[in-house]
Amino acid sequence: MKILAPIALSLLALTAAPASAAYPDKPVTIIVPYPAGGGTDTVARKLARNFSQRWKTPVIVENVPGAEGLLGSERVLRAPADGYTLLFQISQMMLWKKTMPRARVNAVEDFRYISKIQTSPLAFGVSPKLGVKTLADYVALCKAGRADCSWGSGSAYAQLIGKQLMDVAGIPNAINIPYKGTAPMMTDVAGGHIAMAVPAVTSSLGQIQGGLFQLLAVGSDRRSSQVPDTPTLAEAGYDVHGETWYGLLVAKQTPQPVVDELSAAVRVASQDADLLAQIRHDGGEPVFSTPEDFARDVTQESQRLESLLEKYWTAP
Repeated sequence: MKILAPIALSLLALTAAPASAAYPDKPVTIIVPYPAGGGTDTVARKLARNFSQRWKTPVIVENVPGAEGLLGSERVLRAPADGYTLLFQISQMMLWKKTMPRARVNAVEDFRYISKIQTSPLAFGVSPKLGVKTLADYVALCKAGRADCSWGSGSAYAQLIGKQLMDVAGIPNAINIPYKGTAPMMTDVAGGHIAMAVPAVTSSLGQIQGGLFQLLAVGSDRRSSQVPDTPTLAEAGYDVHGETWYGLLVAKQTPQPVVDELSAAVRVASQDADLLAQIRHDGGEPVFSTPEDFARDVTQESQRLESLLEKYWTAP
């Protein structure tokens, strides 16, 4: 017994070890690098609530806005890579290498990508005062010089894809007006101060439904379930794609068991009716993925965007 006792104690310790090392065993923080109350924030809070129910531990959403999402992303990279500081980010981060060359964050190499949570196509629409019903009508007006073809963009991504569309449509001299955010741009297009605006569907659904924004096309490969009568850019005759994703990320050095648990937690959350309803209410499309698929998509999209940036991006 004296010989067996230490062995038994060792076996008992080994049996107990996984429970003491289980992730998570303390509160988890999800950093949202945008202001509270927006679509990114509301979806992140629904996701946090689902995680908290699964883990029986608090999951806190902290808003760290600034520099188009860069400040919050830097905050995550400064924290220990242990899975207790997560990032809820959008795909615009893939543009930072070009649009913010001083940024010390590499969107592709500095993170592990857990899962997409939703997507939202860009919305291409005009002031109702312009009197056009299709994208072809808008292009024809611009080519004929019968309308002010100024168009607004509220983000670097919208500006990039909008410039590509104007080039493909044969109106590359249409004047782009960059806005610091979507809200003032939507006010101006509703008032007829600019002809076209390029927001995301998630940030313009209220104006679309209220008749303040005449939607002509969406940038996704398939029609949006939120505006199913609106054609895609491809259906309208233009080979242009513009769609943002919202996703869950962690620092690159995060251990694989933590990544596995986060992926499993997202799979459970993907069945949460409350989360799915919030995504659709905000104008998004629920989309979930494995870490491997998400990472592959990010790499491919980053390469596509680099090509577009070289062709269309002009530093402000």
